[in-house]
Amino acid sequence: MNKLWLFIALVFTGILYAVVLMYFMATPLFNNLVLHCTILGALFGLMNFVVAVLYYKRVEKIKKLNQQLKFSLMTDNLTGLLNRRAFDQDIKNVDDSGPYSIIFLDIDNFRDFNNHFGHDIGDNVLKKVGETIKACVRATDRIYRYGGEEITLILMDCDKKNAMKMAEKIRSEICRLDNQAFPQITVSLGVSSYPDDGRSIHEVIVASDKALLKAKQSGKNCTISC
Repeated sequence: MNKLWLFIALVFTGILYAVVLMYFMATPLFNNLVLHCTILGALFGLMNFVVAVLYYKRVEKIKKLNQQLKFSLMTDNLTGLLNRRAFDQDIKNVDDSGPYSIIFLDIDNFRDFNNHFGHDIGDNVLKKVGETIKACVRATDRIYRYGGEEITLILMDCDKKNAMKMAEKIRSEICRLDNQAFPQITVSLGVSSYPDDGRSIHEVIVASDKALLKAKQSGKNCTISC
């Protein structure tokens, strides 16, 4: 529909240009000159339309390529989760007008999977954990591979009580994963919330990281809030 209106506008502009400029300003008055000018203007408008469509397609292609590039820069290739770059970018735009929560998650004994069974097994564990988290969270929640075996979640419009429920759901679902002949997969989680545990996103992040450390020191495979 947009292209149709563009076509009409350009053809009309071409006709108007030819009639006004060539008929009234550039040429003497003849009985059939209006028809000639109209045809010429239509051709001029059609040519403009073709050029405009080609330009529009080129711009749309560049936009699509830019979107794909931006997506690849913000996504972890292994898990399909957002990456640390995306996390650092998103926390700049967190709105402090309402409650939100941060969950730091770490896969327990992850080095054992890599060192004893190989990196392919470790990669598979990361993929399973990422897929499980995706299945547990809301569509509005953001999941990031923060680094190595550590994963971070930003839960907007989510207080600490609901964040704890979400974290426990994730932990229990990961515990149920079938890891075949390899050791059971477990995770430790630290939960913090705004405004309970900090006056800014950075303070809430530090609080969640500290809660994760407590979970590790408490025997792992557990969820602790700040």
